[in-house]
Amino acid sequence: MLRKPAVAGYFYHGSPDGLREQVGKYVTTDTDRIKAIGVLSPHAGLVYSGAVAGAVFSKVILPETIILIGPNHTGMGAPVSVFTEGEWSMPNGTAAVDSGLARAITEKSRYASEDYDAHTGEHCLEVHTVHSVFQQGFQDRPCHNDEHSP
Repeated sequence: MLRKPAVAGYFYHGSPDGLREQVGKYVTTDTDRIKAIGVLSPHAGLVYSGAVAGAVFSKVILPETIILIGPNHTGMGAPVSVFTEGEWSMPNGTAAVDSGLARAITEKSRYASEDYDAHTGEHCLEVHTVHSVFQQGFQDRPCHNDEHSP
């Protein structure tokens, strides 16, 4: 399953060069960074939340595999939906889903289920993926995307 960007060109630049430049304005590379076991970051369009999200992602070293959790603004799909396989395509690269981890979450959770509909037009995790792909130098990045409704 390939998830295509839903808000590229609206919430952030839709071209690789434009996005690299836009995110680059918000991140700092000459700062001390710590290993993150969790972060909380805003997910609005980069023009609104880019400075805060950039500050957050500038201060952390992301692990090889990350779990993204966010709200479901559209109401589509399962209440706690997990994108269990495939990739998220972004203007700056792709983020590969860690299918083993994603399936383990759905198998062990009473609430989470495999569902792609909730992720189709949702912007939250997509905006965070922009930062995680940027931090890894625009290379493919193992990623599990878990979205849940409040």
